[in-house]
Amino acid sequence: MKKLLFLILFLIVATSLFAKKIEIRFWHILGYHVKPVIEEMINEYNATHKEITVKADFQGFFEDAQVKMLTAAITNQLPEVAQVPIEFLQAYIDNGFIDPINEEIPDELRGDVQEKLWDLVKRDEKVYGLPFCALSDVFIYNENAFVKAGLDPEEPPTTWEQLITAGKKLSRDTDGDGVQDTYALSFYLNGVYGLLPILWANGGSLFTADNKRVNLTSREMEKTISMVYDLVFTHRIMPQKWTDWESAQAFLTGKLAMGWFSSAGISYGEQNLPWKLRVSHMPSLNGKRFSVLSGTALVNFTKNSKKRKAALDFMFWLLKRENDIKMFERIGFLPIRQSVVNSLEIKAFVKENPNYRFPIEALEYVRPLPFHPEFLKINQEIRDMLQRIILDRADLREELKNTETKINEMLE
Repeated sequence: MKKLLFLILFLIVATSLFAKKIEIRFWHILGYHVKPVIEEMINEYNATHKEITVKADFQGFFEDAQVKMLTAAITNQLPEVAQVPIEFLQAYIDNGFIDPINEEIPDELRGDVQEKLWDLVKRDEKVYGLPFCALSDVFIYNENAFVKAGLDPEEPPTTWEQLITAGKKLSRDTDGDGVQDTYALSFYLNGVYGLLPILWANGGSLFTADNKRVNLTSREMEKTISMVYDLVFTHRIMPQKWTDWESAQAFLTGKLAMGWFSSAGISYGEQNLPWKLRVSHMPSLNGKRFSVLSGTALVNFTKNSKKRKAALDFMFWLLKRENDIKMFERIGFLPIRQSVVNSLEIKAFVKENPNYRFPIEALEYVRPLPFHPEFLKINQEIRDMLQRIILDRADLREELKNTETKINEMLE
């Protein structure tokens, strides 16, 4: 009888303990060389938090993940935690899927996260997520191509004028068949992402002051597009007809020598490119230097109090100091915490790996992507416009006017 009683009590206790274990679904977009890092972190969390289990699920990249997320939102099947690109965050805020977390953020974390990174997830002083996998654009160039063109790789272009001068030496017909084989850079197919550093330096803005309409017919935007046009047709340092895939292949094989890219590509490039990758600051224009600040937010979608608490615990844990250092050193994501930027570990790492100092220093001149729920649709329209201007040589002013009208009608 005593043995039976003991067994019953044991089963009751065990069942009770099991019932208290909370499962958190975490949807993320970290693939390729980043996936092993995030999986390692999740495994560590699960091993050290017996009362919580995090089930990670890779959702694909940006647009693919967004389609899945929107479907889940409509069917009320959103995960407890998700990694949401900053470009998509506004739509979830506007539709009430996310509650502010101001009151739940630990004071230690609140005071340590860099203010510019808080701004990515803050709207009207309400914090809707945690900045995660933040990125700055950096200027990346091919040291081998520089040497071959007679350029000093220790002196990359620091101004727009120097960019054009170097670009002309890097853009050549290498086999004498009359067709140019190598180019300096290619970014117009990226749409807004490639244009913003130039537009900002020209004093322009993508949106009107109230952020409700695009402003494509401004003098600053016209000047910006004209400068891009000249890179193709006047200076001949940017290809006219290469596709995204062709440009990517050209960069990998050394036929495209430089450009601005995400800081998250540094580690992958250093380890996998067949040429030596170098990093520098974005070239200045009109005495001004800008870089796009982007990234993702860790978002808590659950309304259940127990799961919400567990989800936040996991989110805060991902931003702990050791993880912040790991994401910077192994990938190139910006440190989220100021204490990490100031740490001896990072200073020693940057001294040994000088390419990594530029993303951190870029924080002095970064600007975030514009916040708008229709940002990706807007960017697609601008990409289409640029292709008509560059590929078809359509009238620049007419295209700016027509595209502005089309986008603003879409936004009404």
